[in-house]
Amino acid sequence: MSAPVAIAIHDLKQGRAALDAARRLSVPVALRTAPGAAAYLGAGYLAALEDALGVPLLVDCGGDAGLVMAALRAGSRRLAFNGRHDVAIKLQSMCGQMNARFEWETRPPSCLVLAPGDDPLRRLVLHLRE
Repeated sequence: MSAPVAIAIHDLKQGRAALDAARRLSVPVALRTAPGAAAYLGAGYLAALEDALGVPLLVDCGGDAGLVMAALRAGSRRLAFNGRHDVAIKLQSMCGQMNARFEWETRPPSCLVLAPGDDPLRRLVLHLRE
């Protein structure tokens, strides 16, 4: 089985469409939020989005440690952070205590970033051809 294609989404409609496109193409996917989404969508919304999708969602908190902690409190258990190394070490410890997966991203993630209004099926097909 091939590695999942990471797809960055903005909302429930886009997440469902991305999952449907992946099923139609028989391609494994891993959903994550758009870059820095925790800052403008909010930790509570993203935890509810993951629940509504019924699949794990990697929450991109950018370089804001407070957003990582807010996402943990809201119930998210897969978190990405791109801030300072010393802060990442502390956040990783906190996440470990809460059985959460923590990813310290030292460079932009390699993923298909859907823009609002994109057709996930079309974009996924194009992405797979690259």
